[in-house]
Parts: sequence; structure tokens; C-alpha cells
Amino acid sequence: MTTQTVSGRRYFTKAWLMEQKSLIALLVLIAIVSTLSPNFFTINNLFNILQQTSVNAIMAVGMTLVILTSGIDLSVGSLLALTGAVAASIVGIEVNALVAVAAALALGAAIGAVTGVIVAKGRVQAFIATLVMMLLLRRRDHGLYQR
Repeated sequence: MTTQTVSGRRYFTKAWLMEQKSLIALLVLIAIVSTLSPNFFTINNLFNILQQTSVNAIMAVGMTLVILTSGIDLSVGSLLALTGAVAASIVGIEVNALVAVAAALALGAAIGAVTGVIVAKGRVQAFIATLVMMLLLRRRDHGLYQR
């Protein structure tokens, strides 16, 4: 009987490299950008990147929960644009920003609830219901921007 030791195992095999190609590409891109810009690894840039990606990260968490339950929601982007436009419009008429955020959250929750009722009670496929909601919200959203 022979035993194989773990110490003879190679970690950087071709299969491992193929599995990690996205991570490797990201690291190469970071290395290139950091050599081209001396400001890349600064605290200000890190906070800037985190601030710019925070909205997408929050949406990704919500969409992960939807996808884990075998669902789909195509209206997320249009709903984000509409609620953002509503919040900005409310702030534009010099109302407190907290009121604007609360109104945007309430609007988003109401539209999400309507879509949920259509899917659950109306027995409409989530793909169709959220596609229609996306188109309706996109149409409504364009009206808010044209002032």
C-alpha cells in the first residue's frame, strides 16, 4: 500500500488557471492601471470606487435573493431610475431629503408589491410581469426627465 503526500501536489495547474481566469484578468488589469496612474491606490480613489459601485452592489444583493428563489425581475433597473428621478424631483422643490428618500422607498415598495401580486395572485409568469412593468416604468421615467 502506498500513500501520496499532499506536499507533491501542484496548485498552479492548467485546470486551476482556467478556473481562475477572471480573477487573473482582474489582477492584471489592476496591475496595469496602478502603474499608469499614481493615484490609483489612494484612499480617495478607494472611497470613490466604493461610492460609485454601492448602488449596483445593493441591487445585486436583492437580485441574488430573487435568483436563489428561481425568480427573475427585469424591472429593477427601470424601478431604480424612476425612484431616483422621483427623489431628485422632490429634493428639487426644496423638500427635506429624508422625505424624498422615504417617498422613493415607498414608491419602490408599492410598485414591487403590485408586481408581486400580479405574479402570485394573477398567476402570470414573473418574466412577463416584470418585463411589462419594466416597459411601463421606463415610459413613465422618460416623462419625468422631459421638463
